[in-house]
Amino acid sequence: MGDSGKRARGLELLLQLSLEICSQRDLRCLLERVWKELTRILDAERSSIFLLDQENKELRSVVAQEAQEISFHKNKGIAGRVLATGLPMLIPDAYANPHFNPDIDRMTGFRTRSIMAVPMRGHSGSVLGVAQVLNRKDGRPFDEEDLALLEALAAIASVAIETVQLYEEQLRATEAVIAALVKGLEMRTEVMGAHASMVRAYSTLIAEAMGLEQARVRVVGWAASLHDLGKLAVPDQVLRKGAPLSVTERSLYEKHAMWTKRLLEKMEFYGEMAAIAGIAPFHHKEYKGGGFPPGPPEGTDVPLEARIIAVADSLWCKMNPRFGESPMSLQEALGFLRREAGRRFDPEVVEVLSGLKERLEVCGARQAGGWKQE
Repeated sequence: MGDSGKRARGLELLLQLSLEICSQRDLRCLLERVWKELTRILDAERSSIFLLDQENKELRSVVAQEAQEISFHKNKGIAGRVLATGLPMLIPDAYANPHFNPDIDRMTGFRTRSIMAVPMRGHSGSVLGVAQVLNRKDGRPFDEEDLALLEALAAIASVAIETVQLYEEQLRATEAVIAALVKGLEMRTEVMGAHASMVRAYSTLIAEAMGLEQARVRVVGWAASLHDLGKLAVPDQVLRKGAPLSVTERSLYEKHAMWTKRLLEKMEFYGEMAAIAGIAPFHHKEYKGGGFPPGPPEGTDVPLEARIIAVADSLWCKMNPRFGESPMSLQEALGFLRREAGRRFDPEVVEVLSGLKERLEVCGARQAGGWKQE
């Protein structure tokens, strides 16, 4: 490829990465694909991206073509030097450079000749990691034009990586808040064990078995954790009653779904979590219409995620009943769900759940408080 063709293809790659990176859910796959194309354009043998793991003081590969994950101390090798100085490096002869670390070659069986490495900087200017390209196939060293393309791609990738890292940190913080809410909720409302935690476990199993993409599985888990948040507004004498509810008490109890909706809307989740408020309050809606809270959505317009939680919640409640009912075994509870499939519950969800008996037991069904032995 001539210099003009290489420049043109490099500009196309920059544009492609800029356009795709904002909408790409799987950032690792996108970077692997772009760096593979970069390797082709530069007529190189390999390229890689190493990110800094501050906790373990390591550089760890997120893109490492034709190699398993690579990690090494952050001060080692050319990548370690670039990380420490924040400056790019063009190395025409790797083994002649005092900073080169041959351990990776010995581990992978690859022979490094020439190296081009650039820092990857975040918004604050701190170095997140290092991008590098190895060995031009024609034997010549990399030049300044090659370096300019790598630096431009690394700059775009750095912004995306840092954004993902910040988002993941925020998710972890929000998960911790959800866990604290669930613990407080269960201490306040439950007399039969960790209801929300078990419903989350069941719901996640169902969602995975139904083949939902991982982002939707996560949302199902979060919504299942918070599906009964509105019970915080239900009086103790109703929640903890050991006998059937009166008509008035039943009305008070059913209002927890409405309160769940109001509380979740006030929490103003963002990103993937924004879907929680449109799922969690509707796990008592029925497949053929009706249920609570009153009003839309109805029937099959209820999100699939809420229909999954409805089945998981009912399974747990039949094995750990409130209000003076007798507990069912897992087999009995599954039989109840099958009888109600197509009326109260989504038949596809029930069918999937029915095939998960062994996995339900593994995830802790037999430790649920009111489990009736078969």
